[in-house]
Amino acid sequence: MADSTKIRLDFRKSLGSFTLEVNCTLETKVSAFLGVSGSGKSTLLNCVSGTLAPDEGEIAFGDEILYASADGVNLPPEKRRFGYVFQEGYLFPHLTVAQNIRYGQPNPRKSSDAIDVLEISDLLQRYPKELSGGQRQRVAIARALAMQPRMLLMDEPLAALDSGLKDRIIPYLHHVKEAFEIPILYVTHTFSEAMALADEAFLIADGEIMASGEPHRLLTAPSAMPIAQLTGVENILFLPVTASDKARGLTSLEMGNQSLIIPYIDVEVGEVVPVAIRAEDIIISLEPNVSLSARNVLPGKIQCLDVKSERTWLSILVEWHHLAVKITHEARDQLQLKEGLEVYCVIKASAINLLWD
Repeated sequence: MADSTKIRLDFRKSLGSFTLEVNCTLETKVSAFLGVSGSGKSTLLNCVSGTLAPDEGEIAFGDEILYASADGVNLPPEKRRFGYVFQEGYLFPHLTVAQNIRYGQPNPRKSSDAIDVLEISDLLQRYPKELSGGQRQRVAIARALAMQPRMLLMDEPLAALDSGLKDRIIPYLHHVKEAFEIPILYVTHTFSEAMALADEAFLIADGEIMASGEPHRLLTAPSAMPIAQLTGVENILFLPVTASDKARGLTSLEMGNQSLIIPYIDVEVGEVVPVAIRAEDIIISLEPNVSLSARNVLPGKIQCLDVKSERTWLSILVEWHHLAVKITHEARDQLQLKEGLEVYCVIKASAINLLWD
């Protein structure tokens, strides 16, 4: 991301007995803040958007100062020109989808790109009550993008959707990331969303940033485990299709020099598809020849091991992918697992979920 769109956050905000203290610079296309309810995620977004003023500190977008307590600067939301997507979407019920998207826009034609990317052209004449939850969120995202914002703020946009709808919306968010040249600040309590979308992730708890880094490394490390135990972990991989055999009901994905076998999908070779594997669905073996029906036996090395919780969490490097694995303490002791040990990740094809609409 260019220096002109780096976001500098260095501020403090107290609300009653709770205090949020942030000091970081967002330098990538999508920055995700992860934490449980009450950790400070929404407070952070509101301070960045300008709907809530910090108590002290500074917020800068590139070279422009948005808030500076020392200089008495606090730009109102409309001058910051950030798009905001909420959990519920908040569409106007008396307006059609087209009217919602173009509401207050100086140039309605500019909304066409968002409509195309989010594939909602067939919904334009409908009213919000005629839409599913996933459709309403796609419309809300299109409306925010139609404002031609300098940055997109997303406050748990998938939180109100069930898991099936989330799986269908994630690819659209990935399309938005690729199609629009603006930074995105994304807050969530779900690891799978951050792994699928973010270029950098920040773990936030009790108003403080506990750790930060590349999502797949950060979110499978021991420092993430206390939050992982509350929010759940899924491994999200974007992998190209190398072969598809309808007769056998299998599709092969490229995972470095290895193949990941999943149930058959009708897509072209070379197309990149997103898949999710839950941490508890990965079996660990010390030998490659296991007598199981699982189609995937992937060699890897244990990078991190955490035994503080009721289960043992592992971060295993397979090729250049970090996989989060959850096993029992008994299994850990039986296999004598430790950091640096070479193991095999055994995964049934049926345990690999396609995130595709």
